[in-house]
Amino acid sequence: MPYIANKPGTAFRSFTDKDTFTGDGSTTTFDMQFAIAEAGQNDLQVFVNDVRQIPGDDYTLGVDGTGEYKRVTFTSAPTNGHAIVILNPGTVQGEFSSVADNAITSGKLNVDAITGQVELAEQAADTDTYLIHDASTGSLKKIQATNVTPNETLITGKTALGEGAATGDLLLIYDTSAGVLKKITQQNLLNFPTVSSVSPTNLTSGDGTGNYTVVVTGTGFTGATAKILTSDNATEIAFDSQTVDSDTQITGVIAKSSLSNADENFGVKVVAATGLTSALNQQISIDAQPAWSTASGSLASVFDSARASGATYTVAAADPESGGDITYTLESGSLPAGMSGSSTSSGYVISGTPDAQSSDTTSTFTIRAADVNSNTKDRQFTITIKGPTATSFTSSGTFSVPSGITSVDVLVIAGGGSGAAAPGNGGGGGGAGGLIFRPGFTVTPGGTVSVTVGSGGPYALSGSPRPAGVGQDSVFGTLTAKGGGAGGTHNQDALSGGSGGGGGRDGGQGASANQPTQPGDSGTYGFGNAGGNAGPGGSQGAGGGGGSGGPGYNGWNPDANPRPSTATWGGPGKTYSISGSTVVYAGGGSGSAQRYVPSNPASGGGGGYGNTTATANRGSGGGAGWDSSSPDGPSFVGGAGGKGIVIVSY
Repeated sequence: MPYIANKPGTAFRSFTDKDTFTGDGSTTTFDMQFAIAEAGQNDLQVFVNDVRQIPGDDYTLGVDGTGEYKRVTFTSAPTNGHAIVILNPGTVQGEFSSVADNAITSGKLNVDAITGQVELAEQAADTDTYLIHDASTGSLKKIQATNVTPNETLITGKTALGEGAATGDLLLIYDTSAGVLKKITQQNLLNFPTVSSVSPTNLTSGDGTGNYTVVVTGTGFTGATAKILTSDNATEIAFDSQTVDSDTQITGVIAKSSLSNADENFGVKVVAATGLTSALNQQISIDAQPAWSTASGSLASVFDSARASGATYTVAAADPESGGDITYTLESGSLPAGMSGSSTSSGYVISGTPDAQSSDTTSTFTIRAADVNSNTKDRQFTITIKGPTATSFTSSGTFSVPSGITSVDVLVIAGGGSGAAAPGNGGGGGGAGGLIFRPGFTVTPGGTVSVTVGSGGPYALSGSPRPAGVGQDSVFGTLTAKGGGAGGTHNQDALSGGSGGGGGRDGGQGASANQPTQPGDSGTYGFGNAGGNAGPGGSQGAGGGGGSGGPGYNGWNPDANPRPSTATWGGPGKTYSISGSTVVYAGGGSGSAQRYVPSNPASGGGGGYGNTTATANRGSGGGAGWDSSSPDGPSFVGGAGGKGIVIVSY
């Protein structure tokens, strides 16, 4: 240890210590009771079995475990049972000499003053005082142990902690604000975060929002950041937003689309401001919403022609996790009138016979699918019930069958025949075109049907032979309506057609109808009638053309009285609303008598009278003509037949 003044001298003690040992044949080192000076090896007297040992050759002097010169080490182990005797003269220190106050200068008190002194073998007590060389002033100063910062020498030789420090482990730290050493836990020293729980542990996606909210609890969260971990802990997913509510709680919000069922179960990791982390792995599962297999939007457009047959539609969803049953409810909106819905194991079934609608009517509704954990997913659908849809062909073309249509209602009307006239004589009325009305005609969805629309017969001048005034056929697929027949004159017979032409004046006979009924329809769908005959006696009036609803009326002698109200009228037509409006089609044209043309063609169903052309696109027969004053004038011209039409409704 250091001394103030001269170092004391060393001298032999007044007595010698004796240490005795016994050899065992293997031990070479033996420690004496008392230390000797470092250079005292030659002062020892060492005997083995009464034989004195030579210093340096037979033994050496060294320090023991406390650092003192007490250890004798033999070159070879003494024989087992041999006595070992060591005589140790020891050491003694001389007297300290007194030094007057202020007699020693600072130049003499430097770091050399403590060189070679024996070190303190134990930890200094708080009350111990040290001398320290102040390098800034070049002088020694005293300092108490409590003010000495612990350094490496205080922990040299201590057992190492073979693992990470536990949260509650204590460490020493110098508190600069208080100027003293204090104990501190590992957690408080490092601001080490600890995640203790997370809530909820099952995220339900059917809560009507697009986000998940996760609350993480623990300690050491001030200034920290939380993250989501995938099940393999390999990928970190950042929260879209998070709030450090306190040192013990963080609330994070993340979009549902950011988390996939394929990556569950998810963990939570917290990173402190120091960069230290804590995590809970595989804590969170996702209970996914039902997945719809039916696309949203229109389920069907129900055409009027198919409506009466009823309809069934099923919309379905599934639980992507458990595959458990889904329950369905009509959440909003309404189903089409006449239809109802029910929840089944196969889906939400909508069935029934929709009510007829005068125009296209769309019902919009929302179905909710819910799994056993009350996760829900809504989907909106529509069903349109169409009003009667009619396509009218006034010229030839092609009908394209809409998708989903397997049958249509069809009205096919051929062109009407023309009326007749002759100088000074009355002619017969033209026959109406043949008419077919066929509901439920089979078609191929998405296919096409060829359409032909027949023209009316041209007007007929007098003459022998006169030009043919027969109307042309109209066709829809396999349905053929025959063109109407032409009216006769006093020297020409009436011509047959879908409906026959009326007989000419002076005994002419009405022509027959040749519109057949359609095969397999029991005569229900084909219509045509014969023309009327001329009146009896001389100068009799001509007959009216046949109509789809009945035959033409017979002629009348204009010199006879009283005159029948229906004399020479054309046959009635038939009334349909297939186009959306109520219309009379295919009436026969009126005949005429000398100096008389009937002015009321009502029963003719639209047929012409008085050398007039029938209304187009109704297939009616043309009216007859008469005039005695001008042999070649237009007054003698008979009316042309009306053009036909094809109407398709579905």
